[in-house]
Amino acid sequence: MIFISLKDILNISDPSYLAQVSLVDRAKHVKIHGIELGIRNYSDPDLSQPNPEMEWTQEFEIIVHKTVGQKPLTQCTIPDGLWSVVIKFETLKGTDGGISEVLEKIRDLKAGPGRVESALFNSGLCMYLQKKFIKQPKGSKDFYHTVELSLIEANGGSD
Repeated sequence: MIFISLKDILNISDPSYLAQVSLVDRAKHVKIHGIELGIRNYSDPDLSQPNPEMEWTQEFEIIVHKTVGQKPLTQCTIPDGLWSVVIKFETLKGTDGGISEVLEKIRDLKAGPGRVESALFNSGLCMYLQKKFIKQPKGSKDFYHTVELSLIEANGGSD
């Protein structure tokens, strides 16, 4: 392994030259009905709220018609299905040492509809919150919680 200094790469002879390193997170922050995740706090990592695990699904309706003496026939009756997502993340302590502000907002969150923004849907997708699951593991401090949210695309039929 070869190590080369920044000074050598840039051919800088001035010893007072300083390099600035940015720790800015370039990831698209996930927003769930206005609640922003993906925020990093480098001075106190327990206040960080990294982007969650997200599992997106879209199902279509395919009908199978049984026939006599030949291969069954298939027909797609819903060619543009609704998107669903399951979002999973952990919350740590809040700024006051209790539960996180994000967890308080999730606890009070209503069904919606509201926008869910992520890397897959950068401008957001209007969705209803179907289910909230919040777990506090035994033997852990009160501020650690696992959160799982299930949402489904809101469709008023105007498309």
